Amino acid sequence: MAVVNTQYKPNFTPQEREECFKWFERHMDELPQTMQSIRSLRIMNLPRTVRRMIDVLRKRMTDDHTFSGEFSILLLIRQALIAEGSVKED
Repeated sequence: MAVVNTQYKPNFTPQEREECFKWFERHMDELPQTMQSIRSLRIMNLPRTVRRMIDVLRKRMTDDHTFSGEFSILLLIRQALIAEGSVKED
């Protein structure tokens, strides 16, 4: 299933970021070990990758919008997980 990244925007609010981070934290035990539904990208050890992305983004994205692209990838991963039924949406 091809998923298009319609999630990107130049700026995300602190509320948007925290909501996404908390969603992943609530569903961390449901994440599959690998994921290959984002175009040709294959993510090995998805839980570890997501934890690391959240850790980096929480520290660096506070006042720096340089990381908006990376954050949009988290949103894209969440969208794909919900679409494929791996994780149920809240």
